[in-house]
Amino acid sequence: MHFVRWAELFVLHSLVGGTMQSLARIVVACTAAVVASPRDAIAEEHGHPAPPAREMAEQGGLEQALAREVRIEDVLEIAASGNPEIREAQERVLGASARAAAAGRLPDLEAKYEQWGVPLARPYALNEAGTIMVGLRQTIPAPGVLGARSRAAGGDAGMLAEVQRARQQDIRVRVKRVFYDYYRSYHEYRIHLEHVSLESHIVELARQNYQVGRATQQDVLRAVVDLSRLHNDVADIVQQVESSKAQLNTLMGRPTSAALGPPSDITPALVQVDAAQMERLVQEKRPEVASAKLGIERSQAALDAARTESLVPNIMIGADYWYQPTSAVHHAYAAMVSINLPWLNGRHRDEVREAEHALAADVRAFESARNAALYEVRDASARLAAAQQSFRIINGDLLPQARQSFEAAQAAFAAGQGDALGLLDSARSYLQVRLEHVRALTRLSSSFGDLERAAGADLAQAVPAAEEKHQ
Repeated sequence: MHFVRWAELFVLHSLVGGTMQSLARIVVACTAAVVASPRDAIAEEHGHPAPPAREMAEQGGLEQALAREVRIEDVLEIAASGNPEIREAQERVLGASARAAAAGRLPDLEAKYEQWGVPLARPYALNEAGTIMVGLRQTIPAPGVLGARSRAAGGDAGMLAEVQRARQQDIRVRVKRVFYDYYRSYHEYRIHLEHVSLESHIVELARQNYQVGRATQQDVLRAVVDLSRLHNDVADIVQQVESSKAQLNTLMGRPTSAALGPPSDITPALVQVDAAQMERLVQEKRPEVASAKLGIERSQAALDAARTESLVPNIMIGADYWYQPTSAVHHAYAAMVSINLPWLNGRHRDEVREAEHALAADVRAFESARNAALYEVRDASARLAAAQQSFRIINGDLLPQARQSFEAAQAAFAAGQGDALGLLDSARSYLQVRLEHVRALTRLSSSFGDLERAAGADLAQAVPAAEEKHQ
């Protein structure tokens, strides 16, 4: 007798399993005709990292090139692919893209099981139950809701993509600033070494003149003191060079002790900048402004979804298989359709008001981001113009004059005319102007990089600027 009951249970469960699979295929086919599947193109549009710029062999060649000479283009290329902050932003964009695709999917398919009329005295006697039911349920949101949710999540992904672009531009600016610091400290080191040689020669001239009575012992001591001061300055500059190299390697994602050669030459950024064109670039290219604009679109999509859900009910459809072992008809089916009543729930009205305020806040955020970006581009343009003017004066006037003054004083002192104090003053002036020339050049280059960041674009490609030839 027990064997017969277990056999009936086995047959019953086999029927239930096969029927659930059939019902699943039916319900999925029906719902696919009602709601379109979301598009998967969002991930491709916002965040798939570009393939590496070079193959591994070429990357190794680039590393070797850095050991010979540090070019700003190579540093930027390595930093773009190896900087961990940029890679972190890329992963966040990919995650948001996947979340955007998920937002447009249907809710989970639900499976149900019920048993009616099973005797309490024999709870496992399913063959004596009135009805055994298995079925599937699928909730279908109101038309347009899934699309609006997908657009809202896609807006989040787009905003993160703009955050990634802003991060890339920030890294570019930091790389350029550090490279220019490296250039400045390296050339200051070279200039100081040259002046150590010059002042060593002055010390020898002072001693020779002292021996023949054309200079005093005080002249010799002054020259020696100035030479010692230069040696002290060289020690400080060596520290600056090493710090700049370590920071460059850090930004490129390399070991801080990785080999770096001398920096390549810098071309002065003597360009004419159109302020009106810069403001247009801000509107089109600045990542923060583009992100704020996407925030408005995201909030508008969220508001559309909230309004639709407050007015249009969701639909649930389902199908059941009935097994009635005690009835004359053993096999039957049931179908159901149900809707929710959103008009009776005040929660939806609150959600609509929340979405309206969020949209208004994002409009204000866009205005704020745009105004801040316009100010930054104006400020960067003014600083670039000041740096250009300073470089022109130092390069065209001060540097030639200081060189001529030093050469004249050196020739006079070697001929026994003049004194050591005048020669040392001219040497110090010449050294200071040479240092100011290097600093003005790097300040000019940094100011141009700041303007590019303020505009959100590579000005060498976006703006056809008229460069002045630097002799």
